Amino acid sequence: MLTLITAQNNERIMEVKTKEDWLYQFRRCSSRETLEKVISHTRYKLTPAEMEAFNSAVDHRLAELTMNKLYDRVPASVWKYVT
Repeated sequence: MLTLITAQNNERIMEVKTKEDWLYQFRRCSSRETLEKVISHTRYKLTPAEMEAFNSAVDHRLAELTMNKLYDRVPASVWKYVT
């Protein structure tokens, strides 16, 4: 998780989750239905800056659920099976 801090008083401004942070959270979802519930609940709470990492992690987890396999990097050949 990336934390942005002000230079003057070391106060936290905002904590931004990385793709890996989101992916670790999504790996707790063992079915596509559960993942879709989490996605629909979370998507509207995010800022535009957070959406790229979120969507990337969602796609990654969907590929893992489709292939029933965990990936550090999803192979290009897998994407044709993800709907």
